Amino acid sequence: MIFNKENILKTLNKYNFDSQNYIVISGAALVLQNVKEYTSDIDITVSNELYNQLLKKYSCTFEKEIENYNVWFIDNIINFSNHYYEKIEYIELFGYKVQTIKSVLKLKKQLNRSKDKKDIQHIMDFYKDTDEVK
Repeated sequence: MIFNKENILKTLNKYNFDSQNYIVISGAALVLQNVKEYTSDIDITVSNELYNQLLKKYSCTFEKEIENYNVWFIDNIINFSNHYYEKIEYIELFGYKVQTIKSVLKLKKQLNRSKDKKDIQHIMDFYKDTDEVK
């Protein structure tokens, strides 16, 4: 599925998770901040409390493990983990906590997968006429 800004906001509203207990991260954060036009899923990092609630409430599909943290999918749309929750820098946007662009850049550089390299380029292009990200 393809998620533009409008679809991301509609989806977050539909699931109606407690917005104080998660942060929209990675590609979806870039879409919400107009760095890129769309993403294929919505990644969120959640508090331990919300993590446990989501596992109980939804039929979650295990995706992978990152640094001893499990990553799960809800409906093949929402990708969540409690990894990074305490470490991510965020701003408030559209009533949600959204990872800052600089924080996304740092995360993407650490992961350094092919799709991350594309997002790094989107960020660099977004800031090409400023000294904001160096």
